[in-house]
Amino acid sequence: MGIRKNLLAATAAAVVGMAGNSQAAIVADIMWVIDTSGSMAEDIDEVKLRIAEFDAVMVGNNIDARYGLVRFGGPPRLIQDFTSIGNFTAAGSPFSLLTDDGGGSEDGSLALQVALTASYRPDAVRNLILVTDERDDRGTNRPDLTADLAATAANELINIIGDPLEDPGFYYRDLATANGGAFFNITDFRADPGPFFTNFINTKVTEIIQDFCSVNPGDPACVNRTPEPMSAALVGLGLIGMGALRQRRRAG
Repeated sequence: MGIRKNLLAATAAAVVGMAGNSQAAIVADIMWVIDTSGSMAEDIDEVKLRIAEFDAVMVGNNIDARYGLVRFGGPPRLIQDFTSIGNFTAAGSPFSLLTDDGGGSEDGSLALQVALTASYRPDAVRNLILVTDERDDRGTNRPDLTADLAATAANELINIIGDPLEDPGFYYRDLATANGGAFFNITDFRADPGPFFTNFINTKVTEIIQDFCSVNPGDPACVNRTPEPMSAALVGLGLIGMGALRQRRRAG
């Protein structure tokens, strides 16, 4: 896996180049919120495999990214506060040791609340990425989460990689889009992880740049800045299947 991971990162860096080096960096804190129940083993492995590629594209777009980790499947826990990509992926780190050894409730909304307690930088675009194949066992957490999100920074983005068939009432989908992000189908991730993750990375870069520069249009980091994607043709594909599915379910 190590050779393949390094190759992915090197390819990403080569494709995006270092276009942002002449500009000031955009600061982004990226919190991974990952379901560790027994069905998630391959998904966890794929995220581990592709995290270096993810960071390489951030670097190529002059985004100063730090990474943190919340696990759930059982009581949600912040197991890694924000740190550099080197520390995040180091041997023995919480991320490198993450496995599908969780169980019990998959309370994703509570996990997102836990993610909000991390040490975000004041000037950072705050990114929450939740990965799960289960519905939200939220109990009474949903109104609490809505209030918590409303009380935190405006530059907050939520992306969810989830199962549309395990999302009653479109809760996760609506939560993502209401907070500047998007919902991606985990079935597509499992079927073809490479193109899926390329699209996901490109979407994240575009979101971060647009979010920061809409609030700070005169910032030096925003002058003449456009995203440098790995493959522009893939941007936006993540939600095509979702729209069709929603139309079919509403029609039924």
